[in-house]
Amino acid sequence: MRILLLQYLTGLWLLYRIVRAVVNISPFHPLYQITRPKLAPITFLYEAWFDLILGGRYSLENQRMHEIYGPVVRIHPEELHINDIAFTDEIYSTGKRRRNKQVHLNLFAGPITEAMVSAVDHDLHRLRRSAANKFFSRAQITKLEADIEDLADQLCDKLINIGTKSEEPIDLVTAYSCFTSDIISGYCFGEPFGFIRQKSWEPNFRHALHSLLTPMHVFQSFPLLKAIVDLMPSVAKWLDPRVKGLVEEGNEKMPARVHKARREYQAGEAPERPAIFILWLGGESYSFIAAGTETTAWTLTVITFHLCHNPTLLDKLADELDATDALTSPLVRPRKTPLPPRRHSRGPPPLLRVSQRLPRIAPDEHLTYRGEFKDRELTYVIPPGTPMGMSSVINHHNESVFPDSHPFRPERWLEADETQCRRMETCLIPFSKGSHQCLGMSLAYCSLYVTLPVLALRVLPRMRLYQTTVEDVAYDHDLWFPIPKESTKGVRVVIS
Repeated sequence: MRILLLQYLTGLWLLYRIVRAVVNISPFHPLYQITRPKLAPITFLYEAWFDLILGGRYSLENQRMHEIYGPVVRIHPEELHINDIAFTDEIYSTGKRRRNKQVHLNLFAGPITEAMVSAVDHDLHRLRRSAANKFFSRAQITKLEADIEDLADQLCDKLINIGTKSEEPIDLVTAYSCFTSDIISGYCFGEPFGFIRQKSWEPNFRHALHSLLTPMHVFQSFPLLKAIVDLMPSVAKWLDPRVKGLVEEGNEKMPARVHKARREYQAGEAPERPAIFILWLGGESYSFIAAGTETTAWTLTVITFHLCHNPTLLDKLADELDATDALTSPLVRPRKTPLPPRRHSRGPPPLLRVSQRLPRIAPDEHLTYRGEFKDRELTYVIPPGTPMGMSSVINHHNESVFPDSHPFRPERWLEADETQCRRMETCLIPFSKGSHQCLGMSLAYCSLYVTLPVLALRVLPRMRLYQTTVEDVAYDHDLWFPIPKESTKGVRVVIS
């Protein structure tokens, strides 16, 4: 009897999936008019093949789709991917226009699901973000400048000390992640993790971050596993070593740090500069530290590689910094020395932060797309509730906006006129855009502005790449952040 019931239920499920697949490609579906490949609109398994089996390569497949089918493509049964910078502000709108996130790509599990980054509903995200805005405002971040300067000096001292005393090459992204982890953890908890003060580069937060990110494509394809992690963490720890690390960091280690910070605050031991731990528990802290660690560390790594790979560019930068007396007059000092003009403050397109596509949903609006493809005019009406998004890995290599986009050419921002600069800025989405734009953008820029001059003048002239090529920093696949080829041994350097 039980076997018959199981067979009956299995048959019903298969019939339901077949009917759904037929409806997805039928004229009755609201997205039927949108151009698409044959398999993508039928099932989510097409996306799972590229992300789960091939390993985070659906963005590359999306780019191939655009080359064949045009600027608007239906990439799975529910979602559109758009490759037209003129439509950017429609997707990532601001003001009173509501934009929700897509549940399908809300991939984090554990306590981080209660964090701002996991809020799907526009109003819920706005509520959670409103409590954090003041802590990441430009005025508040300037108060961290002295702490960042001190950590930058410690980073340079440690790089020189370890590099000159050891013949072993240094893995830059690991070193820089220690630095960026200390910046954001010091702000969250009132004191840094201490990764820069320790003798070596291990331990660091990269292992915890790896535990957060590696199950993402599994959760995307099998949402039930994500539900198990959320509802039964003690059981989830036995599913997979990667999930075990996620549960331990999110449910045990991060809350312990929050409780420690709370006890110190209540005992009157908190620093004069306010920490933000009193507003969130472990999940929010986990999301802040995860977002603030690998992104800025990878940007520093890529910039360092290109400066070492092109000594002429490093010499030019050093000359310009010497002329501004950069070590005694930091680039970020509002009210004393203004930030560089906006057109100079953007990194070049290859320096991605989040490479995963970032879809948004307009729950209350019909949106109309107008464009052209191969001399053919296109007009699509996008119904409310439709996920639609862009990918930075596609936007940032739009050759009509960024000619010769792959080489590292920061001077493209100085050579462009105002009209071209506006086009390039419209196309840039390294921090996303609109109401869901990255909260820590000012902190990221401050960290880069303060640290890069110190590195360029103190450490980079003594640094040489070690068995490292441009392939070791080139984008290969997504794991929320851009990841190079799996065979890479990292960006390694020796220091004399």
